[in-house]
Amino acid sequence: MKALFTITLLFIMALFSGCLGSSKSSTAPNLAFAYMVGQGDNGIHAFAEKTTGDLQALPVFTFPTTPRPVSIALHPSKNFLYVPNLTSNTVSGFNIDHASGVLTPIGTALPPTPACVSPAVCSNPTGVGINSGGQLLFLLNQGSTSPAVPASISVFSIDPARGLLTPVAGSPFAFASLVAPNPQFLAVSPTAGFLYVSNGSSGTISAFSIGSSGALTEIGSAVSVAPSGPVATVAGLAIDAKGQFLYAADSANNKIASFSIGGGGTLTAVGSPFAAGTKPVAVAVDSTSSFLYSANQGSSDVSAFKITSGALTQLPGSPYAVEPAGSVGAPQPSFLTVDVSNTFLYVANFGSSSVSAFGIKSSDGTLGLITNSPFVQGFAPLWIVTTQ
Repeated sequence: MKALFTITLLFIMALFSGCLGSSKSSTAPNLAFAYMVGQGDNGIHAFAEKTTGDLQALPVFTFPTTPRPVSIALHPSKNFLYVPNLTSNTVSGFNIDHASGVLTPIGTALPPTPACVSPAVCSNPTGVGINSGGQLLFLLNQGSTSPAVPASISVFSIDPARGLLTPVAGSPFAFASLVAPNPQFLAVSPTAGFLYVSNGSSGTISAFSIGSSGALTEIGSAVSVAPSGPVATVAGLAIDAKGQFLYAADSANNKIASFSIGGGGTLTAVGSPFAAGTKPVAVAVDSTSSFLYSANQGSSDVSAFKITSGALTQLPGSPYAVEPAGSVGAPQPSFLTVDVSNTFLYVANFGSSSVSAFGIKSSDGTLGLITNSPFVQGFAPLWIVTTQ
């Protein structure tokens, strides 16, 4: 009876998997794996990224985590994946099987790691990042039950062999430059010991230096994204692969701000801001640091830019609608990422519970929706990563 149940379950999974891609895409070779989390679901969903750009659910494609997963960080080794759980104030870690894409919990006998010892110190973890060496994980805590510590960053050392997390001395670290920050997003430099946080409706970005032990020290005062204009609302951040520039989505002013990153981690505006679509909430840079893309939640499209020494020039055809003409409803894109091959751009559409896929033209960075896009999901996607 147990064997019959197992066979039936696998058959149902295979049918569901087939519904997410065409027969043509299902026979195309795999390019990478994609993982998603979103609202309305307490799991990580795994897909095969095909060479056509199509996403096809894996035979076993859902891996449970504690309520409520909101973002994902991929370890530089590509062996581990970490997910903050907003409701339970924890972070879950998983091992990645590079052959099958299957995820297994790190430290199977252990519960998820608490964000910190007490919710009075930190709660509501939203963002997560890992330093380029893979030794440290940073968890952005949006709040606490204590008005004395309105927001903080927890820091953990990462066991290189098993991926287990251990809080570093002094964690969590509070914000010094703002009495009541409204942190939204965390970005870690890929080349230096700096970390940046967007502070939402306060219109600023906080910068931190990362010590050898993982301790954080705030660098000066938070930097305003719109010092001479209307107050900004800073959402998504992205740092280019060379660690030279930081880009910030200003959803209040429909702009993208650009900053050069100095030797001490300080930020200096570079010809910004640059006009985007309506209400940009996330930004992504390709691995060559040549092109930047923004997810525009208000206009349900993607703006595409060429990068020249940090300055942005909008590409021909931009902005690009995330769904074909005639689609019903508002997709409301909330996040986007360039895949590991630099060939495809994936956009998480919170409003339509779908993922849009664009092909990226390597010569000029322009975009084109792939044939089967968008891919409808059973939850509202918030975050996507791809890995080989």
